[in-house]
Parts: sequence; C-alpha cells; structure tokens
Amino acid sequence: MKNEPTLFLNPIPALSGPDASVTRHWLEPDSCCAAPGKCEQLHQNFAEIAELQKALALSQQQLADARRQVESLHADRAELNQQLREVGENYRQALHAAHHDALTGLANRTLLQDRLRQAMALANRQQSHLALLFIDLDDFKAVNDTLGHAAGDRLLSDVASRLQACIRNCDTACRYGGDEFLVLLTDIENSNQLSAVIDKVYETLIAPYASAIGYLTLDVSIGTAIYRRGKQSWDDLIRQADQAMYRTKAAKV
Repeated sequence: MKNEPTLFLNPIPALSGPDASVTRHWLEPDSCCAAPGKCEQLHQNFAEIAELQKALALSQQQLADARRQVESLHADRAELNQQLREVGENYRQALHAAHHDALTGLANRTLLQDRLRQAMALANRQQSHLALLFIDLDDFKAVNDTLGHAAGDRLLSDVASRLQACIRNCDTACRYGGDEFLVLLTDIENSNQLSAVIDKVYETLIAPYASAIGYLTLDVSIGTAIYRRGKQSWDDLIRQADQAMYRTKAAKV
C-alpha cells in the first residue's frame, strides 16, 4: 500500500519510548480510518489551538497598543507638567514685575502702598509705631547730564543696593520714581532708634560711588513722617514725608 499523505501541516516531533506508539497511531491513516472519532477530535484540537494562537497574537498586539498609549500618556503628562511650570514661572515673573521696580529691583509704588496699609493696620492693633522716610538724591540730574543716562542708572542701582543692605528684613525700601526713594520702618521702639536708622541710611548713601571717571559723591535729603495711630491715611503719611524732605533740602540752600 502506498503511503497516504500526512494529515497535518505542522509536523509533530517524533517521540521515542512509550509515547512513540501513540504518535504512530495518530499519524497512521489506517489508524485514523479505524478510529475516525479520534481524527475529528485531533482536527478540532488543532483548530482550537489555531484560534488560541490568533487570540494570543491579537492580545499581544492589543498589549503593544496599550503600551504605546501609556507611553503617549506619560509623554503628554510630562509636556503638561512642563507647560504648568512655565505658566507658574511666567505668573511669578509677572507678579514680581507688577510690584517691583525694573531697574533697581526694589518695591514699586504699588507694593509700598500695600505694605504701608498693612503696617498701619498692624500698628493700630498692636499699639506699635512706624515711620516713613522720603529720600531724594540731590543734584542727580547733573549726573545724567554729564555722564549720561547709563551712568545715572548704574548710580540708582547702587543706591538701591546700599539702601536695601542697611535696613531690616521687616522694613521695605521702595523706588518711588526718578531719584526718589521711600523706606518704610516698622515696629519702631523709640525716637533714638529712628534717629540711628536715619543716620545710618544717610551715611551709607553719601559714601563715594565708583564710576567710569572715578568716584562720585552726592548728597541726599531725607524727610521723616511718623505714623500717629488713627490720625493719618497712607497717602497722608507719604505726603508728610515728602514735605519733610523738601524742608530738609531747603535748609541746605
């Protein structure tokens, strides 16, 4: 009898030992013919295996797709976090710019007025004292006229640095505009302490400044207004300090 063609596309490895007879029984056509139910079952088993292989391949593809989606979500999250950081940084920069002088970095009028109102309210509650210094750089215009505005800007920045360095952290130095500066002094204990602070500020600001042509010296005029609890508004205090500064300047003439 001629050999019948093999029933299966995928070869099954030959077995040795007790299982070899089982393998031959499955593969021999006569055996299949003698037991057709076994052949049908075998075909069904291989069909099920093929379906399982397809399902497994589909699951693997779905898993790969899910992994790519997760990676994409992670990338989107990282990008979103970066955007949030940039928005936060832009907000902080905008907030700082809205409350600080661009040239000197000191508080501007808006921030000074806000802190002055808060300090006055605190002084009212705690029965404490505060004072406001109004500082003007005498003859600053001559610096701009002779050395140029760039030199004038450097001088203003140096003045601001010195002013900030000689006051306490609880105090506020402000560039009010042009060559005018304000200093808010909180929790002043007595007039001697206030006089000492004024002297320190004055001596610090009149010390020589380095410039492209050597050292510059300038004089400053300082006016002081003391807050009398419940009797002044914040703009009253600024106006009184301004008037005191002009009296100081006039006394030098």
